Amino acid sequence: MDYYEFVRGPLAYLAFSVCLLGLCFRLLRFYWKGTNPKMLYPGRSLANGIKAMVLGVAPFATRYMRQRPLFTLITVVFHLGVLLVPLFLLAHIVLWFESYGVFWRSIPDGLADVLTLFVLFACIYFLIRRVTIPEIRQVSQPSDYLILGVIFSSFLTGFLAFHQVGPYRPMLIAHIICSEILIVMIPFSRLFHMVVYPFSRYYLGEDFGEPLKTNDW
Repeated sequence: MDYYEFVRGPLAYLAFSVCLLGLCFRLLRFYWKGTNPKMLYPGRSLANGIKAMVLGVAPFATRYMRQRPLFTLITVVFHLGVLLVPLFLLAHIVLWFESYGVFWRSIPDGLADVLTLFVLFACIYFLIRRVTIPEIRQVSQPSDYLILGVIFSSFLTGFLAFHQVGPYRPMLIAHIICSEILIVMIPFSRLFHMVVYPFSRYYLGEDFGEPLKTNDW
């Protein structure tokens, strides 16, 4: 087994296993914390919970988003790129088909290129923002910078490998390793928000939507 087969096979299984076990542990903790006795506002509202989830992902739905149009636009497109390119790039789908026999529709390669370049730009933008804005710099953790670096490296090496810029095999191996590091980080960093965000938004909207009378939960 050469190094490419190792990172694509056993190392990939290990990364997904660590991610899955970590997610199970974090979700159980998330659930246990949510069962603590309720306190300030006793009322609950299913409608407000659903409303909070919808407004949380709808672009410019909240005042916070409307006050920061550039940041909102970059953030929305960035998340679309981070979601769509790994899941719907044809080259990735072919690998899933070869390994697991599953296949689904892909996005055009041109669109994937545009989204990839935008993700790279957004990583630089977010880094500059974290460094230059005092309020954000104060709450930033080392893992926040590491996440940006790993996302940037994963998309850059994938873009270069796809277009065969530089040594193809080492670039592809580097892309796979960066992606697996990113997968392992999901349960143990702020990337965990991609899993619990709908639940936390629902919880806040359900509990506080009525007394606070606001969309910016």
